[in-house]
Amino acid sequence: MACVTDAVRRTSVMARGTACSSLCHLPGGKILFESIKKGTLVAAAIVALAASTGAAAWTEPGFPRVGGIQIGSPFNYNDAGYQAQLARQNVAILGDWPTMAPGGMSMQTVATRIHAINPNTLVFVYVNANQLRSDQALNTAAWGAYRAKIDTMKWWLYNDQSMKQLVDSGFGVANNYAVNTTLFTPKDSQGNTWMDWMAKFYVNAYAKPAPALDGFVMDNVFWRPYIDGDWNRDGVIDSQTNPTVQSWFRQGYAHYFNLMHTLMPGKYQLGNIGDWGAPESTLTEYQGVTNGGVLEAYIGKSWSVESWAGWANMMTRYKKVMGAVAAPKLVIFNQWGSKTDYQGMRYGLGSCLLDDGYYSFTDTTQAYSGVIWFDELDQKLGNGMTKPAAAWQKGVWRRDFDNGIVLVNPKGNGSQTVTLEGPYIKIKGTQDPQTNDGKTVTSVTLKDRDGIILLRPKPLTRPATPSGFSVEH
Repeated sequence: MACVTDAVRRTSVMARGTACSSLCHLPGGKILFESIKKGTLVAAAIVALAASTGAAAWTEPGFPRVGGIQIGSPFNYNDAGYQAQLARQNVAILGDWPTMAPGGMSMQTVATRIHAINPNTLVFVYVNANQLRSDQALNTAAWGAYRAKIDTMKWWLYNDQSMKQLVDSGFGVANNYAVNTTLFTPKDSQGNTWMDWMAKFYVNAYAKPAPALDGFVMDNVFWRPYIDGDWNRDGVIDSQTNPTVQSWFRQGYAHYFNLMHTLMPGKYQLGNIGDWGAPESTLTEYQGVTNGGVLEAYIGKSWSVESWAGWANMMTRYKKVMGAVAAPKLVIFNQWGSKTDYQGMRYGLGSCLLDDGYYSFTDTTQAYSGVIWFDELDQKLGNGMTKPAAAWQKGVWRRDFDNGIVLVNPKGNGSQTVTLEGPYIKIKGTQDPQTNDGKTVTSVTLKDRDGIILLRPKPLTRPATPSGFSVEH
């Protein structure tokens, strides 16, 4: 499956299969979650939650924080072992679709069982608003009404005044067309634009049956559109590069998030926000409208920000996104790679730890299925101190925590040996014992594009940080 980029098409990260789910990519971390089951788009996850009858307090976790994207097949969320793995994470994003019941188990039961294992795991599900297959693949009990409403109301994005020519979504998927996500779409008899109706559809069809869920992850919340079309429905093709058109696009999604906060009080709303960090991005309408989102494959792919723009650019984008979202800032810093590339993982985890995001590792061979775990993720670093604004020593970056420190040596800095101000302890691990040997050190050598967690012999003593956040399960 190919995905349109700035000037070329890049290959999707997801291998083709008879039952799979993938994130289709655009520059700067833009994503398209899409499920394909036996060659048929079934929308890998469209579910949400409404206000629940019971509530459980959520405490902002210490570091490292772990996020997971598990929207891919097999969708064996009914498996007790898989539930236990998902519960190790602080944030888990699952796939779903109307009438989905893996092994006969409802999403309400899945989320409830994950919370029973770990009440502090937030469980989200995926939703999508901007694209849909227009062929018979969606004439099903699950999606028929959804597609029929779009057809009847002519909520597609069109290329002509007669509203007959649909616009390709731009993601390289056959018969996959764009839906108009601006507020210019006509209102139905209930006064709903497309964004209104779509939001209420997800709440009524998926949220209410699963109040234990903690929120949605809305795909493709770009800071600007990446296709041309008649966005304001005046019969004239509008350019994706026009600032006014870009503002229309953002207004549509901002309206969605504001509506969702009203429809689902006490829940969190996340988005696909990887391109928000672009230096040229305008985020006026987006400031504070989400509680976080996904920075997909910021490291690990040829099209990753770190690959084509460098480490410093990636970190600047990461910081910009963190500054644009509302508390509790559930930003998932996602990395792709081999699960045995421990140096690469430490580099990605360390980069994530320089700010307050949630680290997510995706094994290239498994894609978005299963939970990949590392020795470093079991460490209890506690609260993080001031986020660094400059390199600490010899181009190596450092952040301090209550119980340890993290060091990151950026790509292109060469191998560096840094001297510590006192003794620190390497973690004792089994995956990479040559690095994580449990020894006490006063200096450490980091290869180019490397990182490491070191523990303090004696934890720092600081006043407790109040949690301040709660969410209804």
